[in-house]
Amino acid sequence: MKKNEVKMTLMNQEMSDIAKILALATLENNFSYKEFVEYYKMHMVREAKKEKKKSTVVEISARTGIDRRFIAPYLSSEKIYVKPSKVSRVYEDVVAYCNKNNTKKILKNENKNSFETICQKHANGSLTPKAIYTELWRLGKMKDVGTHYKLRKPLKSETRVAKATERMQEIGKAITEAVKDLI
Repeated sequence: MKKNEVKMTLMNQEMSDIAKILALATLENNFSYKEFVEYYKMHMVREAKKEKKKSTVVEISARTGIDRRFIAPYLSSEKIYVKPSKVSRVYEDVVAYCNKNNTKKILKNENKNSFETICQKHANGSLTPKAIYTELWRLGKMKDVGTHYKLRKPLKSETRVAKATERMQEIGKAITEAVKDLI
C-alpha cells in the first residue's frame, strides 16, 4: 500500500457511496464543492462540540482533523465564508464591464477589455476562457453570438436556482428521513 493510500474497507466503501450521492446532488443542482465542504466542516465541528460540551478547540481539531485555527469561527458564526470561484469572479467582471459600457455583449478576444483578458486576470493557466464560457453557458448566464459573448437575462438563471433549491430541499428531506433512526 502506498504512503497516503487508504485501505478500502466496508466502512470506506459505504462512505464513498454516500459521497457519490452527495456529489451527484451538488453537481446536478450547481452547488459548489467549496461551499459544501465549508458547511460540512462547520457541522462536523458543531457536532463534535455537542458530543463533549467542555472540549477545547485543540480537542475538537484532533477529533475532526480540521485545523484548530478554523474551529472557533465554525462554532461562533452562522455564516460561512467561501471565496468566489474563478468562474464567478469572471462573470462578475463581465457584468461590471457590460454595466459600465451600457451593453450586454463583450468581445471574445483580441481586445484589452475582452472576455479572454478577464479570464486571464482571474484564472490564468488554471482554466481556459472556453471552459469558463462553457460553464457560464451551462448555468444560463451567457451565450455565444459570433465575435462576442452576450449576457442572458437573469430570469433564466434565477429560475434554475429556484428549481435547484427545491430539488435540494427534497433531497435533504429524503436523506434526513432515511437516516433519522440510524444516527
